Amino acid sequence: MKANLEHAQVTVLLEINGQIHLVAMDKEKFDAINMLVKASAEMAVPTGKSQSDLNKFLGYTKV
Repeated sequence: MKANLEHAQVTVLLEINGQIHLVAMDKEKFDAINMLVKASAEMAVPTGKSQSDLNKFLGYTKV
C-alpha cells in the first residue's frame, strides 16, 4: 500500500564517518530533493516517532 506523500515532510540527514549530521541547503536545491524523494518512495514504514523525538534522540535543539 502506497502512502499519500503530498503533505509529507522530508528531513535530510547525512552520515559521515559514523556521525549523523543535519543538512542545510538553499530552498531550490531542497525543493528538488523533496520532489525526488517523494516521487521515488515506494513504501513508508511508520516508526511511531515524531520529528521532535528524532531531534531529542540526535541531541538537537533549536536556538
